[in-house]
Order: sequence, then C-alpha cells, then structure tokens
Amino acid sequence: MEYETEFFDLGYKIYKPDFFFYGQDGKIKKITEIKSRNKDEKISALKALSIIEKNYNIKYELVSYEELLEKYRELPFSLTGTITEWIQSENTTIHKAAKGKLNGHYNIAHSIDTKRKIGEHTKKLWASNSTAKQRMVVGLKKSGLAQKGKFKKPREIRLCKECGHNFEVIATSIQTFCTQKCAGNFAIRNATKSYINKRKSIHENIRNYIIQWSLQNKDIVIQTPFNKIKSTLEPLIEDIHKEFGVKDFRVISKAVFGKDCGRKELLKFMQKLCNENVC
Repeated sequence: MEYETEFFDLGYKIYKPDFFFYGQDGKIKKITEIKSRNKDEKISALKALSIIEKNYNIKYELVSYEELLEKYRELPFSLTGTITEWIQSENTTIHKAAKGKLNGHYNIAHSIDTKRKIGEHTKKLWASNSTAKQRMVVGLKKSGLAQKGKFKKPREIRLCKECGHNFEVIATSIQTFCTQKCAGNFAIRNATKSYINKRKSIHENIRNYIIQWSLQNKDIVIQTPFNKIKSTLEPLIEDIHKEFGVKDFRVISKAVFGKDCGRKELLKFMQKLCNENVC
C-alpha cells in the first residue's frame, strides 16, 4: 500500500485518491478513499471513484470516518495517531498548500475541451460587469500588461534616426530609434567618430610638442647617435606620457608622420628641425 502515488483525469477535474494497493505485477488493484462525516464530500468522492472504475477498470473502496473509527477500536493504536502520521508524511498532500508539485495539475497540460471551456467562461466574464471582471482588470493593470478595459495612452509615429523607418511609440516616450540594433549602430558610429577626432587632436598636439622640445633641446637632439635614441630621448618620452598618456614610440612616430616610420626617422626629423631652425 502507498499514499497518493497516482492521479486521474476525470474530465472535470484531476483526482488523487488516498491509498493505492498494488499487485505483484506492479499494477494498481484497488484504491481506497477516506472521507469525513460531510455528506456532500462523500457523494463527490463516490462519483469520482465510479468514473475511475469505469474508465480505468480499478476497484475502489470508500470508507467514512465513522467506519474507520469502528475498525480501529480493535487495534492497539489509535486512529488519531495514524491520521496525524498520514497528514505529516512527505508522501501525502492532504492539508498542504497545493503549490508546485503538490498541485494536482502540476506539469499536466489542459485538454482541448478544457481549454475551450476555460476560454468560453473567460469571455463571459469580460462581457459582464461582475466583480470578477474588475478583479481581472486590476490584476492585469498591476502586471503591466495590455488588457481589455484599460485606458491606452496616446501614441504617435516617428522616424528612426538610424534606418529611416517609421515606428509607433507612446507620445511621451523619449525613444528615437525603432530597435536596439539601430540605437547601437548609431552609438557605435558616434563613439568611433569621437574617438578618431580625439586621437587626431592628440597626434597634432604630440607633433607640436616634439617640435617645441627639439628646438629647446638642440644640443641633445643633434648629438644623439642612432644607437642610443631610446635612452637619450627618454626625457621627451616621459614628458609626452605625462601630457598625453602616450609612451609607445610607434604611436609617437605615427603622430609625426601619419604612420609608424621608426625611431631613426623620428630622430632625423628632429635633427632637421634643429638644423633648419624650423618652428
């Protein structure tokens, strides 16, 4: 015997009996349902068990609380203790919140007929002025979803700044692009343009700084041999790094010539400035 191991789709609800008796072949031989003194609950359970017997060919037994109490009079343990153990068992769902896996409909899709009935019932609620409809409207408003009965904000058609296509937005929106892709492309292009302009300005300033430094340090520039360029011009490189954040000789050379021509060409350029006294 096991607790609540199977459930049955009765068409109008999912039903999970209390106890299951299995045969040696592992198939269900009998189910037993325990019901309280409530007459209506007994009638409802009897109807469900009859459908199970008819559709699944499984025998059933419906036991009332009174009958169960009478049987326990002959046993060495009480009915109350057994019921408490049953309720507290991890294998039962009785008196437990029907959430997640404890829900009889967990991981089970509605049948087409059930979906149709739900849809028809929902349409009737929307067409009515009932309290249920008001609760539905309030719930959907809180969720932020568009729904029937909700006042829609005025909208307008705008022209995308990137692709030129029309798109619809709320009139108060600050959106200027139709998609995130267009917004991203626009931002990348502007950022690239800004970077290029900034780099061009830095290169011009570096070139001018090298010219001024060369004229102010003629003796050092003219006497620098080609095999000691790095060590001799180290003060110039440090100054450029402090002023413009650039220390790479290749970048400094590119700032002067528009491309990297190497250290020797840079030194030749500086020596020519000193010899010609060009500012």
